[in-house]
Amino acid sequence: MKESTNRTLITNPKNIICIGLNYADHIEETSLATHDFPEIFMKTSNALASHQDIVPIQDENLHYDYEGELVIVIGKAGKNISRDQAKEHILGYTIGNDVSARTLQFRGSQWILGKSLDNFAPIGPVIVSPDDFDFENATITTTVNGEVRQQAKLEQMLFKPDAIIEFVSQYITLQEGDIIFTGTPSGVVLGKNEKRYSWLKSRDTVSISISGIGTLVNQFK
Repeated sequence: MKESTNRTLITNPKNIICIGLNYADHIEETSLATHDFPEIFMKTSNALASHQDIVPIQDENLHYDYEGELVIVIGKAGKNISRDQAKEHILGYTIGNDVSARTLQFRGSQWILGKSLDNFAPIGPVIVSPDDFDFENATITTTVNGEVRQQAKLEQMLFKPDAIIEFVSQYITLQEGDIIFTGTPSGVVLGKNEKRYSWLKSRDTVSISISGIGTLVNQFK
């Protein structure tokens, strides 16, 4: 286990890769089109942030949303990695919040701007090695100001970490220090009826816990 309380776990990843629509219930709540392969998008390096960092709110009209996720940290570079070899390339797992500005995300056909504002990719608080992490029995829980918004078994992922690494590495050479957000379960603000939308606002605190890893906490301000 590699510990970090308020500093960035990975300081300079070459790639911040994200998997979208990786839980069936999240697909259902958003009504977004899917494929029989992982949905891939990226975040830019300015989005990287740490446990307890502030996520700045530039304009509440951008409709800030949370997405609690398991994050893979790559420890060994590789291309065309098979599922059987995937574990050899994983340094460990941590927690991430794929913060999204929904107004920007859906303004055009590309998601990158709405996913890449400053501090939109907080990760932490620790990295846990694959040998010390029980993926099959782990649960992810997201709360906003103490209210549970998301809760699911990681096993519900449509594409598990080994399948994600196999797919991505067919096209992108994975580098040591790369991080991969693995997708979020249902319960995001976007998935609610429009009359019940409650976008994140200044002073809201989002906490994301994964059993066996810990809790990532960030305030919006």
